[in-house]
Amino acid sequence: MSKARLIHVLSILQQETNGQRALTLHEIHDRLIQQYPDERCSEQGIRRDLSVLMELSDLRALSVRVDSQVLAHNQCSYKAYHPKFGLNEARMIFDSISISRFLSPDQKKALISQLEGFLSQQEVRQLRQRVQVRDCLMQNKKLPQTLQLLYQALDMRRCLDFTYCKFDLDGQQRPVRRYERILPLKVVWEKEHYYLIALNPAHPEENQQRNYRVDRMTELSISVPYWKKVSSKPLNYGQFGMFPAQESCWATFRLHRDLLDMAFEILGTDIRPVPDEEKENWVRFNAKVELSTGFERWVLGQADKMEVLGPPAVRDRIRNRLMTICDYYRQ
Repeated sequence: MSKARLIHVLSILQQETNGQRALTLHEIHDRLIQQYPDERCSEQGIRRDLSVLMELSDLRALSVRVDSQVLAHNQCSYKAYHPKFGLNEARMIFDSISISRFLSPDQKKALISQLEGFLSQQEVRQLRQRVQVRDCLMQNKKLPQTLQLLYQALDMRRCLDFTYCKFDLDGQQRPVRRYERILPLKVVWEKEHYYLIALNPAHPEENQQRNYRVDRMTELSISVPYWKKVSSKPLNYGQFGMFPAQESCWATFRLHRDLLDMAFEILGTDIRPVPDEEKENWVRFNAKVELSTGFERWVLGQADKMEVLGPPAVRDRIRNRLMTICDYYRQ
């Protein structure tokens, strides 16, 4: 038995078979002769190679599963595949890469090319139709390396030093501030952006949590060990954005039934809507909300299908915001 031939046979199976498509012994023999002329042997020799591969597969010594199936006239077919990674799983991963706003076209192609090694040629052809997205502004092409360093710091329980950037009038990201000894807590995905949730020692102890846009971070380096024991309590995210508000209250809403799905998704499934007595197809409910600019924009963004009924202070906030907007567009 040739070790090289064994590898070649496995390569043929990985390239041309999958969970639904197999090759017969005769087809494998023909492809071996065509692709690797120096490995000429009988079909019986290849049958022995396939038996070895299936034994290795049973022992989980291979990264793929190698199976055989008896066809008509006692003819066998063979296939190699990843039991938990097929066309559907690949499509979801490929689409996720395709829609990423933080990877350049070349970076996307490189990542997808690596993943294609887990699929047969037939499956790769089926995946050529991918989600199409419009071109977006690419300012931080080092985002994958930045994320890798963040995860490394989290694993090592080390702080970070980095420079934070923002857009200038020319549409370029420019450094605005240098941060040091920032204690990372978690990386989250919110509103189509990566955020680093961390503690900043420059602020009072009760108000040290800060959220940083990862794509605006540059010149990162791993710094000192954690200077504080990290609490196990849940992190405080914003209800209507990434940044939590300092003030919250219970508010009464009236909204059209068309917006019920959105209300449950944003405000939680604990709300208890009841039919509104004044408007048909409308409901009322109470919910606890964070009072922030994001809250006001969210309410006004629902146009004529949502109204905050109380308390008066919350209605005043929304009214003032609306008056400011009206002032912008007065003739």
